[in-house]
Amino acid sequence: MLLELQHISKRFGLSLPFAVQNVSFSISAREVFALVGESGSGKSTLAELIAGLQQPTEGRILWKGVPLKSQANVQIVFQNPERSLNPYWKIKDIIAEPLLLNQWTRLAAQRKANELMERVHLPHELLERRPAECSGGQKQRIAIARALALEPELLIADEITSALDPMTERDIISLLAEVKQDRNMSILFITHRLETIYGFADVVAVMNNGMLLESGATEDIMLHPANAYTRSFIEACYDDNA
Repeated sequence: MLLELQHISKRFGLSLPFAVQNVSFSISAREVFALVGESGSGKSTLAELIAGLQQPTEGRILWKGVPLKSQANVQIVFQNPERSLNPYWKIKDIIAEPLLLNQWTRLAAQRKANELMERVHLPHELLERRPAECSGGQKQRIAIARALALEPELLIADEITSALDPMTERDIISLLAEVKQDRNMSILFITHRLETIYGFADVVAVMNNGMLLESGATEDIMLHPANAYTRSFIEACYDDNA
């Protein structure tokens, strides 16, 4: 097992309700695990806990059977790519930064940046531009390239297609599928749009009000949901796309 969450809970103040409550699940190697639910269900909080940006109030996060202490093998791409793209830097420096922080030479980091641009299907000319000179889809690809720089075993994609037009959304999901196949990596794909996971995610877990309601093979959950909320959530998604 690559990643395992054991009874994870998180709240941001004693007077506040739990943002995440008693959540347990595991992600296998080379698996696409989709975490779905409405806005405010706790999905992004879980993503930040796994990425080490927050610490759980209760529970444990295990990496290959031992407590997760270093997030070097886990990288996150956010819904808003600007969270990882310094607006004053050129794209080449944005992608190279995590490599330089890990003792790469500048020359080697720039060569790797060139390779990563090819990997995410972007022209090398963009390396000399700044984020404001790139489209939304390009910025999301750049954020993915930066996250791939250290060759993580788990990539967290937190609502990364929700602000994109349908065609760009499909392109980004296709890119993630390519990257997963090429690098034998796992992906935690977080979304409120069920239509994006069919044919892409191996496993889906449904969250609501900070709790995990059910999980299983994507086709089984989509066609035979056991939980009443899951059924209504799936029906609402179909109605929105009718």
